[in-house]
Amino acid sequence: MKWIIKNPAPTDWRQDKWGDFHFGRSLTKYLERLGQRVETDYHTEWNNEKKPDVVLVLRGKYPYETKNNDFNIMWNISHPQSVSLEEYEMYDIVFVASKTYADFLSKAISTPVYPLLQCTDTEEFFEQKTASYHDRKDFIFVGNTREVERPCVIWSAELGLPLKVWGRGWSKWIDKELVVDNYIENQKLGELYSKSKLVLNDHWEDMKEYGYINNRIFDALACGLPIITDYHKELYDLFGDKLLYYKNKSEFEKCIEEVILSYPSVKAKTDSLKDIVIDHFSFENRAQELIDTVKKHKDK
Repeated sequence: MKWIIKNPAPTDWRQDKWGDFHFGRSLTKYLERLGQRVETDYHTEWNNEKKPDVVLVLRGKYPYETKNNDFNIMWNISHPQSVSLEEYEMYDIVFVASKTYADFLSKAISTPVYPLLQCTDTEEFFEQKTASYHDRKDFIFVGNTREVERPCVIWSAELGLPLKVWGRGWSKWIDKELVVDNYIENQKLGELYSKSKLVLNDHWEDMKEYGYINNRIFDALACGLPIITDYHKELYDLFGDKLLYYKNKSEFEKCIEEVILSYPSVKAKTDSLKDIVIDHFSFENRAQELIDTVKKHKDK
């Protein structure tokens, strides 16, 4: 089948700094390995007269106006609060990166809905065996401020932790000496995750509310990197107490204490999830699920 992926990333200098660009890049690789032909239209290229077998919209920041004669599928991977029920109804198939919200949508709309959680590229994110866990160092955070407070980063700075940050806009919130750079290439993240001691994580509020888990979780776990993350019910249902969760500063400090005092135990819990992520939360899995589901519906 010929697929066109509608990717919300721009075509200008910002492109490789958008997570959607790398999401689409990895998905394309595995779809093609499974025998599919794939083209990508970025946001400014969305309106054209191409005639593929499948139009796959990666629904993040921007809505897409579907064409009646196309077979349109949506994979809503972020910003769920901005997607109306009416927009979902425009599609032949809807995938959402939340089991909880997929259950809700399947009762609220007539379009077939499937949960399809975010994932990782296991060829780029894996634990590099260059050193033992004793050699891991630094608490890291990779992400921009988004012009809002991101408490886990600010608390880490206040606590004097060995913090290193990659991202834009942080001089307003933390000492500039803690910021390594305003950007790190996506292809270098796996190496960084393999040598770091801990990664900090948080979610957009609507992602937590709708049960969406960000891809940083899956990338870090594939690299055997322990995570401290904001509490998220669907995340806890998936991985239980193998991760460290916080709802406030006091709980965050308890997580830090556990990492400092019991790192071998924390690392062992993380390692117990690594194979699960590699086996069940990879782009290769997702590509196969997309193909199988599309064939099932198109063959009806």
